[in-house]
Amino acid sequence: MDSAVFDTDLIALLFAARPGACGRAAADSVADPARLGRRMAALYAVWQRRRPPPMRALCACLLRRTGVSSLDPLGRCCLAAAEAVEAWGGLPYHSATHHAEVATNAMVLVELAERLGQPVDGRAAALLLAVCLAHDLHYRPPAGRARFAAERISADALDTIAADAGCSAQERGAMRALVIATEPGLRLRPGGPLAAPLDPAARALLASDGAAPDASPPDASPPDASPPDASPPDGTFPDIHGLAGILSDADLLSSVGLTVAWYEVQKSRLEREWGQKQRRADSLRFFRDIVGPGFLSAPGRVFAPNLAVIQASACA
Repeated sequence: MDSAVFDTDLIALLFAARPGACGRAAADSVADPARLGRRMAALYAVWQRRRPPPMRALCACLLRRTGVSSLDPLGRCCLAAAEAVEAWGGLPYHSATHHAEVATNAMVLVELAERLGQPVDGRAAALLLAVCLAHDLHYRPPAGRARFAAERISADALDTIAADAGCSAQERGAMRALVIATEPGLRLRPGGPLAAPLDPAARALLASDGAAPDASPPDASPPDASPPDASPPDGTFPDIHGLAGILSDADLLSSVGLTVAWYEVQKSRLEREWGQKQRRADSLRFFRDIVGPGFLSAPGRVFAPNLAVIQASACA
């Protein structure tokens, strides 16, 4: 799979199936997770050697699959986000390559959702793609910084891109909510990252003025009790909660949902970024505090068998 060639249907290539083949029975239309994981890891290994893949070409390929035109404000936002993250480059783990993987993961999950009878609207998929392409843009390690600081930087950067592209206030609000939802502590909330009620720090970040909240320390868990009516504002975007679950799963999929070997590659990238080796205790904490109960969305849970094998290996 050559990362320089995106004039093919990339998702169909990963599934080794022709586009439009999802009219088959559900049991036949969902790819074997181990085989799909190996195919995705093989593609991402090519990207690792190139670092980064051609982001605009990748984005254009994935955007075509949503049915949204590159001339639409959402399409322009996706392409501009891809260019911005490639220009930034990033860190050993939080890099342009990471964004390429997460964007591809998300579109694979959207394909799986359709095959499972839970289709994602094309515009929602395009909005999700924009977020995936910039969810860690300008990321810096959070040590000593307030909780949500990293997510706020990325949300503000994407909001500027979306505004310049002409996206609506509704679309921009949804993008901000989804980027904030990638904060690791929100993943463990019952019902998903954006399940009401959100804690005050996250809710403050969803305000239109983007004011910085009085946030708890970066390692603090969301409080047990929060004020009521703390979900994203009404009408931000259709099925914002479902998109948050897919985004959260796409962000984790490359690390814990493909193969044991690729998990080790991802771990080594994090070790280079942190400047220290990851011990067994660190792996146990990662699976407990970040992965938690596993994948949140129905398409994400297709990869649950891969996760079980990888976790058993990592924590042995």
